[in-house]
Amino acid sequence: PLKQLTPRETSSLLTNLKAFPIQITGKMSLAKSFVTKGGVELKEIDPKTLESKKVPGLHFAGEVLDINAHTGGFNITAALCTGWVAGSRHYEP
Repeated sequence: PLKQLTPRETSSLLTNLKAFPIQITGKMSLAKSFVTKGGVELKEIDPKTLESKKVPGLHFAGEVLDINAHTGGFNITAALCTGWVAGSRHYEP
């Protein structure tokens, strides 16, 4: 579990994740380009905070949400907006 890592191990893990190489080999046609299908159903979250109705304190944003649409700016807009909403809430532990 992540909480069992030392600060040095956590730092090393983050460094490796940020440097992980991903080779892009091509793209699909616009007709086949969609926001990722599936994910957390919208009825399972509070639309004002994007907090899970099942797990208090857990918030969802971006493509982990079950939002389907053609590309063309919608997915990045949804990711940015839902990220802002989910991240703008401050909770005391």
